[in-house]
Amino acid sequence: MSSPNQPQSAPASGPAVDTRQGRGSKDKSGGGAISGALKKITSKLAWVMAGIIFAGIFFWGVAEIALNGPEPSVPFAGLTGHFSFDRFLLLGGILCLIPPTIVYLFESKKRDAIDNNIPHLIRDIADAGRSGMTLTRAIEISAERDYGPLTKEIKKLIAKISFRVPLERALQFFADRTGTMLSRRTAMLVSEANKSGGDIQESMESIAKHIQEIQYLERKRRATLRPFIGVMYISFAVFLVTVYLLISSFFKQLANTTFGGSSAVGGVGFSFISLPLPKITAVFLYMAMIEALFAGLVGGKMATGYLKDGLKHAILLMLICFITFVFFV
Repeated sequence: MSSPNQPQSAPASGPAVDTRQGRGSKDKSGGGAISGALKKITSKLAWVMAGIIFAGIFFWGVAEIALNGPEPSVPFAGLTGHFSFDRFLLLGGILCLIPPTIVYLFESKKRDAIDNNIPHLIRDIADAGRSGMTLTRAIEISAERDYGPLTKEIKKLIAKISFRVPLERALQFFADRTGTMLSRRTAMLVSEANKSGGDIQESMESIAKHIQEIQYLERKRRATLRPFIGVMYISFAVFLVTVYLLISSFFKQLANTTFGGSSAVGGVGFSFISLPLPKITAVFLYMAMIEALFAGLVGGKMATGYLKDGLKHAILLMLICFITFVFFV
């Protein structure tokens, strides 16, 4: 029969922190469920706003075409833009990506703030462990300090422990709520340190050193890849200028030139070459849009390791491309 003063920590065979879960893994805890629900609501609202923006641009384009013909001219900031139905759709597609990108940007800032505060938390736990406190008590003492967005998650961790949830399971819920790879690794290491016992201070300082090494390597990787982001922008600018010069200096001249003569066939004149300049311009526009989209996504993946962080680069490049073709080509 078990003693009523049985320790609350899980045995060695109990549930450990699962670090193999993906970045989008679901949290089954109460606080994590509320946080996850709010995150889903925010994400859905962003996509609803994106749909509203696209619908607004779509109906604006329909109204312009109905009033001014299939290729209306729209003045803006002293410039005249040459639109068509597909260009209205492109503009709507670009602008509707802005609300989700803003949501992803805030998530990225929160993720970086959490990762940057994790080493400070582990150091404070190690300092609290110098007086002989248990790991749980050291975490409770450290939770009284400010760690930015990480503070809320630490308080939830302490609340679960106070309700007699084993530390290993509480750490798993903590890792799921924060959702970063670094927090998952930290939770796994703290869980293993709790199982193995021994000197808390030494264990936590080793974990803090390991985390700082990981962050150093991540910062070094970002610093190494940052010049490639600039190369991406420069290469796209060169492509766009080349396309602009090619259309304005070469294809427009060919489109205005008629080959053939009246003595070609039985005294009947005909045009041997007639370049469809609008179609050629549309092809180059689609090519530039595709390159802008994938260049931006790849740039975000290289910079942070998350593909969705490249949406801000993709939107900026696509807007530059759209403005160039609509107002200048």
